[in-house]
Parts: sequence; structure tokens; C-alpha cells
Amino acid sequence: VTDEEVERAKRELKASMFSAPTSAEASCAEIGKQMLAYGRGIPPAEMILRIDGVDAEEVKRVAWKYLNDAEVAVTGLGPLHGMPQYY
Repeated sequence: VTDEEVERAKRELKASMFSAPTSAEASCAEIGKQMLAYGRGIPPAEMILRIDGVDAEEVKRVAWKYLNDAEVAVTGLGPLHGMPQYY
């Protein structure tokens, strides 16, 4: 993950959050998500600060913490000769 990719993602996220026309239902759904995640509604200015606080190193750290798995999972279809045995 590069700094440019994170900056582009942050721009797209902010654009989608604040430029889309919202219905009452969409607004309620967004507030509900915030209540579940943070225990309160998050003002737009605070949300922008939170988004701007993310950098490439933070994305890498969180990805490593939650997506890294030391165990290998392998599947094969068809003739399996030559495929390493992992068990």
C-alpha cells in the first residue's frame, strides 16, 4: 500500500460520504453505524479528521494484525501430483 493509494482512497471516501444526496433512511443508517462503532454520532468535521489521520503505515499495521495468518490454506483441483504435501 502506497501513500498515493491511501490519499486517493481518502479523497474518494470523503467525496462519497459528503457529496451524495442522502435520504432520511440513509442518514439514519449512517447514524446507526456510528452508534454501533463509537457509541455516539460523529460530526462531519470529526469524521474528516479521523479519515485524514490514516496513513499508509497505519493501513499496513492494521492489515498485518487482522489479515496475516501463519497457517497456509491450499486447495487443488485436478491431478495433484507435484503439489506439495502440507499435512
